[in-house]
Amino acid sequence: MPAFSTTELRDLATGLIDFSLVFLIIYRLLLLIRGTRAMQVMTGLIVIVAGYFLSSDDYLGLPTLHWLLDKFFGAIVLVAVVLFQNDIRRAFSRVVETKWLGGRSKRSALAWVEELLKAVSMLRDARIGGLVVIERDADLSPLAESGTTLDAALSKEVLFAIFNPGLASPLHDGACIIRGGRIAAAACFLPLTTNAEVDRTMGTRHRAAIGVTEELDAVALAVSESTQRITVAVGGHLSRDLSMPELRQLLVALLNRPPGGADPELPSEETMQLQPSAEAP
Repeated sequence: MPAFSTTELRDLATGLIDFSLVFLIIYRLLLLIRGTRAMQVMTGLIVIVAGYFLSSDDYLGLPTLHWLLDKFFGAIVLVAVVLFQNDIRRAFSRVVETKWLGGRSKRSALAWVEELLKAVSMLRDARIGGLVVIERDADLSPLAESGTTLDAALSKEVLFAIFNPGLASPLHDGACIIRGGRIAAAACFLPLTTNAEVDRTMGTRHRAAIGVTEELDAVALAVSESTQRITVAVGGHLSRDLSMPELRQLLVALLNRPPGGADPELPSEETMQLQPSAEAP
């Protein structure tokens, strides 16, 4: 075997450390934007970078396109700050509490999904509307900050009390955010879908369920007080008219999905062109 000098060993160790640090930083950045629209924007930026190099004289020789992209890269830092301002703010606020090698730990969905099912069943039977959003890969902290922080154990009694207007609860108007099997916040504001194909008569609750799952990797449960239907929203699509066993099986599959994995096919999945909802706004 060839012998390595001390200088060569030091250079090799330095190179490995340098590569590992860069890899770790990129990995953590990808975890921060995974499941959000920032990932789609990042993909678009990668395509633009590829177009910049391919349009050079060394490859396709497209001078006008190359000049235009070159001017764009002059303001790339400002563009990145504008596009990713929420993700950058969230990254700095969570950098200390984040586990750099393993990510955030998740409780098994099997431990608390039964309490959630009992809660939505109670709301349905009592004709009380509700909206619950469950965090998956995407960080829902910005949405949780729009409401009231609770960090309470998930139980059917607590969820029922939150959404019950008869108890004059100030938290019933809005969504509950579930993180790691706990109620992170209540009375949260969600983005409404802007999809033109959604029926205009659809209630705000279902529009919010579609909107939040369009923008973020999350699972939304909407309970209609008038139709007594429990709707599951994932990826901007709705699944309705599920029995409790079907709902239980679907939730377990969605919440135990491997990070970055594909979602199971939704049973009785509906397109965006849905029938008008009798749900009150």
